[in-house]
Amino acid sequence: MATIVKANVENTKDERLELVEISKGLIEMLQSAGFTIEKILENGPSNIAEILGIDVYVGEIIYNETKKASSNVVNSNFLIN
Repeated sequence: MATIVKANVENTKDERLELVEISKGLIEMLQSAGFTIEKILENGPSNIAEILGIDVYVGEIIYNETKKASSNVVNSNFLIN
């Protein structure tokens, strides 16, 4: 049953995380934990850090870079439309 759950997480990876300017290792951790752009922005730095078992300052970097990347995507989509 654990394999099925893991397979579901694998299938729901948020590929937009690749646009966030953080290390590939952190992106993989976020994807493995089931994070999406929206979940990162909803959870905030301290919750991200707690869930991933990392320092809060790294959670802040993840949160801030995700916020920056999502802002860039929204602005780019606005310009295209």
